[in-house]
Amino acid sequence: MIVPKPLQPNDLVRLVSPAGVIDPLLVEGAAATLRQWGWRVQIGRSATAIHGRYAGDVEARRHDLQEALDDPDCKAIFCTRGGYGSIHLVDMLSLDGFKQWPKWLIGFSDITLLHSLLQHNGYVSIHGGMAKRLAQGDAPGLFTPNQEPLLLLRQLLSGQRPPLIFPGHSMNRQGKATGPLRGGNLSILLSLRGTYLDEIPASSLLFIEDVGEKPYAIDRMMHNLKMGGVLERLGGLLVGQFSDFEEDPLMHKTVYELIADAVAAYDYPVCFDLPVGHTERNVPLLSGQPVELTINDAGTHLLYITD
Repeated sequence: MIVPKPLQPNDLVRLVSPAGVIDPLLVEGAAATLRQWGWRVQIGRSATAIHGRYAGDVEARRHDLQEALDDPDCKAIFCTRGGYGSIHLVDMLSLDGFKQWPKWLIGFSDITLLHSLLQHNGYVSIHGGMAKRLAQGDAPGLFTPNQEPLLLLRQLLSGQRPPLIFPGHSMNRQGKATGPLRGGNLSILLSLRGTYLDEIPASSLLFIEDVGEKPYAIDRMMHNLKMGGVLERLGGLLVGQFSDFEEDPLMHKTVYELIADAVAAYDYPVCFDLPVGHTERNVPLLSGQPVELTINDAGTHLLYITD
């Protein structure tokens, strides 16, 4: 996998909105944080546009993202929001300029589509927070649930690879595995099944999260992955945050228990409650990067492999 170069002071970064509508104040707040981090910021022309549920029509969103991909001076593309709409752009994009001048792509949720496109083409990207979190600003020395992901994001973009350590969970399945980190939003990953982006390599360490999905829908998606052979060939599973839903007593099991059932037949390590998803603490991950996963009594440990 090709890893974009670390950002340097005064590098140019772009803010684009390939999917849903975003509050202009959040975009300006995100831009202010990125400038505070020492980078020049360019905001896409349609980044704050409104076209129904989208940040501009398809052509406007495509233009902003394509311009950022092609820009030889741009070192990172920050997506402002997920929502819905990235699927309209995937087949319209050219990666010729991006391949000549690789750069970081940052985002999550609906942006899982764009991560899948980049990983399909052999590039590492960052699954992490967007404008809403960036607008919270930088607070040097402050290590809170809200600020920790911002610190980690800045470190990743600057070339640092700090090990990640998360608390244990009663449902964790201990073990050790090495493989590429892949995944994102579960429903987006399922929407790619049967397409050329339906690509989770063998031995992958799959991380999943979702928002607003009913327990039976999550159960169905997990069984789709099982029946399709995806779960069987994994090297490990990292279960993130499933938020904005209510447990269904008629299912007789919690969402985490339903997920555990789907992988019960396999012996690879599984961790639960990974702080990744649509919650206040959304830890950034290098999607596509090889990692060493260790789950033991002390918790879950992720170590990036950079050799």
